[in-house]
Amino acid sequence: MSGWVKLTKQFTNDELWFNVTAFRLYVWILLKAAYADGIVLNGMKLKKGQYIRAFSQLSEDLMYIEGRSKKALAKSTVKRAVDKLVKKGLLIAEETPLGTLFTVVNSDDFRCLDGTDDFFCPPFRETEVKQSQNDNKTEVEQNNRNQELKNLNNNDVDPPQENFPLQESSEDNSVKGKRIRRIANRFIALRNQGVSLSPKDQLALERICNLPVKTEKLESLLDEIFAEYHSKIPNGKISSVSYCEKVIRTKLEAEKNANQKNKSKKESMSERVERLIQEGKISLKEEIQ
Repeated sequence: MSGWVKLTKQFTNDELWFNVTAFRLYVWILLKAAYADGIVLNGMKLKKGQYIRAFSQLSEDLMYIEGRSKKALAKSTVKRAVDKLVKKGLLIAEETPLGTLFTVVNSDDFRCLDGTDDFFCPPFRETEVKQSQNDNKTEVEQNNRNQELKNLNNNDVDPPQENFPLQESSEDNSVKGKRIRRIANRFIALRNQGVSLSPKDQLALERICNLPVKTEKLESLLDEIFAEYHSKIPNGKISSVSYCEKVIRTKLEAEKNANQKNKSKKESMSERVERLIQEGKISLKEEIQ
């Protein structure tokens, strides 16, 4: 969703500031909530200040980085944070078939200094930035800022997507980073729909690349998975990396079990003779002699 929100400086004096998960969740919902009535999200028409999302999705939305990996919050942690915000009177949470419907409550605790309690503003308001008495910026700088706002108003701006494209990171120059991007590009090419991956899919992608298998083997498995799926469901689509992860693990486990079975199987004398004949190590003529 586009638009922007106002936050009061009083946030830093409230206990919510010291509860990292609850604070991040509250700001996330503020940023994602509808800024006007009638906005449709996930098939539901929302009122101003509403946002609908499943707890499992919120767990991924609030992912954090620990070391070199991304981690998602447990759903129970998100649920406790929601309960805290509801108890504090900042949110109303209602369960629906499409997910949890959150409604932002304009609490008096966070009333803006201008006396208003409206958090939400439409995208790129047409008001020009006025130069205040305490503003030390030059007139040229102020005109540049106004021109930037006008340019934004005149251009079509796409709203931010829930999924995000793969970003270049410090890991991309490493062997692991190149491997991840190579497998991601193969999956996106096979999916043939968009160039973005959800946070959940990015986590699944990292888990796939951590498997003790060569990159070429993973690419071959992806090709095999899509081919098998389309042979069964010609018009179907695989849109989830998590689905591919499950199938890859199943195939690797079956392959491992088959190899172990072959190793553990004892060869009888007749089977050995037959194998040696097939391999050309002995001949029937030599046996007769």
